[in-house]
Amino acid sequence: MRKVKETLMTLLLAARYSFSFCWRNSKRETIGRLVVAITTTLLVYFTIHATGLIINDVQSLMGKFKAGGGSFSEVIGGQLFGPAVLLLGVLLSGVILGRFNWFYRSTWNHTLRFANQRELNDHRATLDVARFRSKEYDDLSRRIQELPSSWQTRIGFSDEMFGLFTTLVSFGLFGASLLWYKPVYALILVLTALPMMVVEFQCVALWWNLFQELVPHHKKRAVLEKPYHGANTFVQALMFNQMPALRREIDINVGDVLEKYDRIRKTTFRREMITHLFAVTGLCLVILHAIWSTIAHAGAIGTLTVLIAASKTFQGNLEAIVSLIAEQWNNAKGVILIEKDFLGLKPALKTEYPVVPKFNITPTIKFERVCFAYPDTDTLVLKNVSFTIEPGTKLAIVGKSGNGKSTILALLMRYYDPTSGAVYAGDVNLRNIEPNEWSNVASALTQEYTVLERCVGAEIASSRLGEAIDSEAVNASSKFANFDEVVDSDPKGYESQIGVEFGGRDFSGGEKQRLALARVHYRGTPILILDEPDAKLDPESAQKVIDRVFALEGVTVVMITHHVSRAERCDKVIVMGKGEIVEQGTHGELMAQNGIYTSMYAQDRKRLTGVQ
Repeated sequence: MRKVKETLMTLLLAARYSFSFCWRNSKRETIGRLVVAITTTLLVYFTIHATGLIINDVQSLMGKFKAGGGSFSEVIGGQLFGPAVLLLGVLLSGVILGRFNWFYRSTWNHTLRFANQRELNDHRATLDVARFRSKEYDDLSRRIQELPSSWQTRIGFSDEMFGLFTTLVSFGLFGASLLWYKPVYALILVLTALPMMVVEFQCVALWWNLFQELVPHHKKRAVLEKPYHGANTFVQALMFNQMPALRREIDINVGDVLEKYDRIRKTTFRREMITHLFAVTGLCLVILHAIWSTIAHAGAIGTLTVLIAASKTFQGNLEAIVSLIAEQWNNAKGVILIEKDFLGLKPALKTEYPVVPKFNITPTIKFERVCFAYPDTDTLVLKNVSFTIEPGTKLAIVGKSGNGKSTILALLMRYYDPTSGAVYAGDVNLRNIEPNEWSNVASALTQEYTVLERCVGAEIASSRLGEAIDSEAVNASSKFANFDEVVDSDPKGYESQIGVEFGGRDFSGGEKQRLALARVHYRGTPILILDEPDAKLDPESAQKVIDRVFALEGVTVVMITHHVSRAERCDKVIVMGKGEIVEQGTHGELMAQNGIYTSMYAQDRKRLTGVQ
């Protein structure tokens, strides 16, 4: 009984979420479908009763005609007239309701499909980078993707709930009918169906537990299948001839999953076969007793017809209810997963005392004894990092890969908060500035960026999406990033389409980086953070870009780079080593120390000049 109660409570909670989703996004169509569902069930009920009355009247008239006392007028205008008109009206009403049902269902489906995506996207937009990159977010997303209807689960489940609602109404009507005619029949049907109900609920629990158990398998398979879906991973897989090995690993993964499915499928098959046969046995007993009673007591054949139809419909409804609950168990849990867990996700960063700073000038940035470990790990990637960035200065952060340079960028952009210590903008702790507010002050070109398939000019201006495009600013930003050369070479200029999907062309890696740099420059924030801004550029373009970066006035620039020679022109240089600042100062001061920076600078100069 515990399983039964758990299943019913889960279904009721999912139904509540489902109805609420439908109501707020498609109220008229939801009401329409409910009305149609109830009316359609009533029509079926009246059809059976009208049929029973007609059979009874026909049986009575046959007796009169046989005795020689019947007439045509009795057939046309007698007691048969009412049931016949009722049956005709029910049949015609069914045709009309069928069209209304199609209309409401079609509108409902189209409306909710877009509403579902809108709600999910709106919720994602409330999250921050830390939450979006978290294991919790990834695990939830994977679990939802593996549901039978994936992110559309709320729509599929809601649709099935209308079917369940119709079945419940039918169950109530025909159950009441049975109770009126023969209460014992209803009792027999319910008692013989109880084992079926218990087994179904036990089986759905087994399937859900297996679904949870298989999440890691599905995640692993998703990784193995990436080369079949992404251009870059596809090229890499072909280059390394990975496809045959990937196929073998995927087959092993799928084989394990199918084996586990098959094991539970066989268990479910055996249990359901026995209990469903037992339930049908109860129906057979009821039907046989009804036939015997009609013959033994010279009962009305129409009444027998109604009893058989009501019993079969009642038992069928009971079985359908249990089956629907069983089949929709994963979807019910999926609805709760989406509504309660996914839509319940909150930003990882907490802004307990939010302020909206009004910086009249570019603020001073201070790191004070900052330590940081990424969520779900205990390894510090930054240790007691302290430095100051004066307004309008150019700061270079150099060091080997994996020493915390990009983590400093993440903290500067407030993608994360320090584990300990603090980052200040002026006198305001960055913890007290909402990330969306801080994005008006600081913007960054990261190593991972995406160029969307818009026209070139619109994509450059997309860092101020929603505002009118400033053509002069687009031109200026394009020139700043040395992207104007690309624009000038295309007859369509800034109207040129990005991406072959919309009839445009693909851009090279260097062209995309310059476009991305133009886009971040267009935003025009007083703090500009650049992570390897010339990594994909040819030497000539790289030099032009760097020259224009250093020509910026009144803008604080933080440049993260492996090219130590770029730091020579900066006002200040920070050298990172194993998550700590090992040296900091001006280029001249660090060269005079003849330490790590001096060695890195010398090696970089050799690389650039080719002198060994």
